[in-house]
Amino acid sequence: MMHRLFATVFLLFITQTLWAQSDTLSVDSLMIKQRSPYAAMIKPGQKYLALDVMGRFGGFHRHRFFPNEEIKFRYEGRKYREKIYQVTDSSLVLILEDPNTFLDEAVHFRIDRIEKIYINRQIPFVTQGTYLFPIAGTVFFIADVINTSRREQQLTADTRALKAPAVMFGLAAICYKLSFPRYRINQNHQLKVLETY
Repeated sequence: MMHRLFATVFLLFITQTLWAQSDTLSVDSLMIKQRSPYAAMIKPGQKYLALDVMGRFGGFHRHRFFPNEEIKFRYEGRKYREKIYQVTDSSLVLILEDPNTFLDEAVHFRIDRIEKIYINRQIPFVTQGTYLFPIAGTVFFIADVINTSRREQQLTADTRALKAPAVMFGLAAICYKLSFPRYRINQNHQLKVLETY
């Protein structure tokens, strides 16, 4: 059982490592490669946010956030999940509703004060594991309780049957971590403003 768990964790690690891509392509090529719906809106000279992530084992990955794309981040202890309206040299601009007037207004968030960025990555077979593994573990546990209760003629559960659901929930946590990483902005995770060319 433990050998399978370690093998699965190792395969997920290899998948995540291979998922990281080099940053040698132009922005336009990357937009086409990633099939971004905003590719037609990107023009030369367009400012955008770039999150450079240095992995623990030397890997590098760049996440890009263009105007009209959704971004999720934490700023001064509060989470925001909105579409980017504009990116300036030092700030990120969102259109938010004023709680007093109920009118939309442009709000500037300083880049150097953003605390954390939340990423939503769709990794084939891994992202689906975030909800399939818990379902499978729950079904396995319920089936074991039903079978054991029939045999013992009373509602009971075999403690040995908890190992498989625990492993499945652990795998779901790993899949979640890979699919929905969160990066605290620091020396290893740098947020900067770049410009298309």
